[in-house]
Amino acid sequence: MKLITAGILVIGDEILSGRTYDTNSNFIAKNLIKNGIKLEEIKIIQDKLTIIEKSVLNFSNKYNYVFTTGGIGPTHDDITSESVASAFKKKLEVNNEAYKILEKYYPKGQFNKSRQKMTIMPEGAELIYNPVTVAPGFKIKNVFVLPGVPKIMEKMFLEILNNIQKGKPKLITTINTDLYESKIASFLNDIQKKYKDCSIGSYPYFNFVSKIGGVNIVISSWNMNSLKPVEKDIIEMIQLNSGKSLVV
Repeated sequence: MKLITAGILVIGDEILSGRTYDTNSNFIAKNLIKNGIKLEEIKIIQDKLTIIEKSVLNFSNKYNYVFTTGGIGPTHDDITSESVASAFKKKLEVNNEAYKILEKYYPKGQFNKSRQKMTIMPEGAELIYNPVTVAPGFKIKNVFVLPGVPKIMEKMFLEILNNIQKGKPKLITTINTDLYESKIASFLNDIQKKYKDCSIGSYPYFNFVSKIGGVNIVISSWNMNSLKPVEKDIIEMIQLNSGKSLVV
């Protein structure tokens, strides 16, 4: 079965400056893996038309799905809609359905020009409905354009997941050991060579208070039907090296 792939573009100068912490890509990544979609790349980019345009086209050509976050609000520096339209050589226009949704939502006299800006999208865009503040995102080709506010983005993204093609979920298991990386590195390398259809990663940890450390060994695979044989070999290797192990 061919893997379904995805890329994430996080758009915003506030992310690059460190003023805002990006949680959106983490949320999207976790949910993509659960739904059998392989996330291959995350890129954080400036609020600059040429950069957004180039990045959107690049990701659209490489991956089955592209998810962008940020830059579709009512302020002057929200230029994602304009940039995506430019990337696909589409006319930028008022989306009538989006206009009706927002006009109905705001009290009379409060649907001003800034708010009307959120209805301007590339021609032919398909709306992504927003159950929180109603201002929609949109989809064009394989690119899903979402807001940057986490609570809003999360609700909209989960709705997208209900309506796109999904694959076989990635198998993942973690083995914790009190042995250090230097002790088991060569043995893990041998096991990795034996099981080429999985990925074995080692992630050391150390508690400076208790002076206790070790390694979390993460086994993952998109292709195998079970990780039990790999898990068994690693646990036996830990035991042979007088270590303790725990599957977590």
